[in-house]
Amino acid sequence: MGKILLIIEDDPYVQRVYQRLFTGQDYTLEIASSGQEGLDKAKKLKPTLILLDIIMPGMDGFQVLGVLKKDFDLKDIPVVVLTNLGDDESIKKAISLGADSFMVKANFEPEAVKKKIEAYIKEES
Repeated sequence: MGKILLIIEDDPYVQRVYQRLFTGQDYTLEIASSGQEGLDKAKKLKPTLILLDIIMPGMDGFQVLGVLKKDFDLKDIPVVVLTNLGDDESIKKAISLGADSFMVKANFEPEAVKKKIEAYIKEES
């Protein structure tokens, strides 16, 4: 299977923005609307990179990150956190749980997110 970008994001608007932005690239885009769905897709697809929201109902992004990084088959998948949380405590927590990068949605235009994600995907090739 080729390169896969898995976006775990519960907000339908944000999903559509990134779906338009990342469609038609040289990798497959998968979207999960919840933490559990994201974990299920990660286990099945073994994506090249995961773009993870933190604030989600049910299982939040911190919990997803904790499960991912404890799973032998998933722990090496790079995870970029993209969230509205920008406080130092949240950033430190995400990094300590194994996030490779932390981006605050309000600080990045979608095109800037795309460039960063594509650089990660290219690096993983």
